[in-house]
Amino acid sequence: MEKNTKPKLVLGLLYGLGLTLLTGTSIAHDVGDAGLPVCLEGNFMVADAMNAPFSNIPGPGRVLEMNIFTGERGITVDNPFAEPGTHDVLSTGIAMPGPWKPTGVLSGGLNGHAFISGAAQHTLTEFHRDGTPIKSVRLPTAPRVDASFGAVPRLLGSQMMPNGNLIQNVCDANFFNASNSDTILPGEPDPAGDGNASNLYFPPVYSTPERAANSRLLVLDQETLKVVDEYSAPDDPRWSCMAGVIFSDEGMYVSMFHGAAVFVIDWKAGLGDDSTGVGSNGELGDDDRQDHRKKSFKLGQKKNKAKVIRVIDLLGPDATMDDPRRRDSLRAITFDEGGNLYATFRARSRDCIRGEFPGTPNGCNPGVFRQHVAVVPFGESYPTRTIALDPGVNVIAGIRTNRMSGVACDAINPVDPATGKRSDPDACDVETLMVAASAFNPGCAETGPVGTNPCFRPGGGVGEYLITPEAADAHDGNCNGDPFGENSGCARPVATFEFRDEFGNVETIDPRMLMTIHEAFVQ
Repeated sequence: MEKNTKPKLVLGLLYGLGLTLLTGTSIAHDVGDAGLPVCLEGNFMVADAMNAPFSNIPGPGRVLEMNIFTGERGITVDNPFAEPGTHDVLSTGIAMPGPWKPTGVLSGGLNGHAFISGAAQHTLTEFHRDGTPIKSVRLPTAPRVDASFGAVPRLLGSQMMPNGNLIQNVCDANFFNASNSDTILPGEPDPAGDGNASNLYFPPVYSTPERAANSRLLVLDQETLKVVDEYSAPDDPRWSCMAGVIFSDEGMYVSMFHGAAVFVIDWKAGLGDDSTGVGSNGELGDDDRQDHRKKSFKLGQKKNKAKVIRVIDLLGPDATMDDPRRRDSLRAITFDEGGNLYATFRARSRDCIRGEFPGTPNGCNPGVFRQHVAVVPFGESYPTRTIALDPGVNVIAGIRTNRMSGVACDAINPVDPATGKRSDPDACDVETLMVAASAFNPGCAETGPVGTNPCFRPGGGVGEYLITPEAADAHDGNCNGDPFGENSGCARPVATFEFRDEFGNVETIDPRMLMTIHEAFVQ
């Protein structure tokens, strides 16, 4: 990787170098806690798949960092598979050179390293703080074909476990551009002419019971990057393609992309002898860690079925297990310091079923793709409110709570040039929500193009939103997502972050997961 060739201003990867101050006092778990003063602060990083038309510079994928204090770009982490010999490759089947398409991003780890998963190569790569790759491993859930770029199952969110191991979500579902998705049945139309059954849906993605059973969470040793354990599917049809993963003292929270549900799992239950983790109290012996493991881990063992504590259902208590709204509904999740859970949630004005793809007599192209962030109070099992985003913000993928950025603070509480002070010294001392979207066009009534959906403008970015109770449910409840409606009271970002190159040109992005260099950990 070439050094010192990246733009100096506006974004980058954020590896454990910020200030991380977690309060040591007890916290009251109540809905009113949202947006109250916090001690978290740090940069954020976002995985950019660089897919057209959302990216105006299509490519193999990258990870970008933004300094939330100044709004300036930090380092750019480039494709670790661009050149052979740049780092250790720990397993076969990784093409060098080859594409990347990063998804899960996390940082901290041993020595402040970062670990980024790649959907195209089915890999996990460890990086130095400056973005230099250290080593890559191809995971055992990857398809057998070496050059199966973009095939399913796919890797999505990842996280650091409390015991020091890494957790990696593996999503098996049908995707429009996956060569090994399920095939069209005899007698069915073939919209794209490629036999991919995903194209019978709009959007072209869906899960099946068989593929859901193949979706799992892998446990990796942080030092060796070897898979040492897993959590496999329980007997619940809402378990499908998982995306986000976070931890609290209750358990491991996992979001179901095609299930509209968050599973709370007892992460300690069923862990094997080899999954005690870096820094844990487990006894691995005095000999070398790798030599101590006499047997390699195998997938699919019955003892590794996830022990579910409870399920948080975003559709509410009356929804059926096979409700069509569960398809393609939920990606990222995050906590605030009060223990409230935030979950991306997509809703449509019509739920398309198999065979109702655009261009047919019964074609389905919902006029409204409603984007919310659902809020579930601590300990509850259903949302009590949402943050309703305006119609110009679409295809939301990553969210993360954080201390209010300097960019937002300057916007809502500027420094008085006469006094050199802010009018309200406490206004910026609150927690906010970062939202990454592939079609980021807030305030589209003023800026969007004219068309069948004037609010949908491909070109992604990141915005920052207030999460106080007053900001929930679009203030007055009239934000319904209709691009031709009034949409009064829609949540609008208090700051937007643009990624510019060294010449000042805006680079739009196609985000996947977003995280800050710290995590709000509910204790």
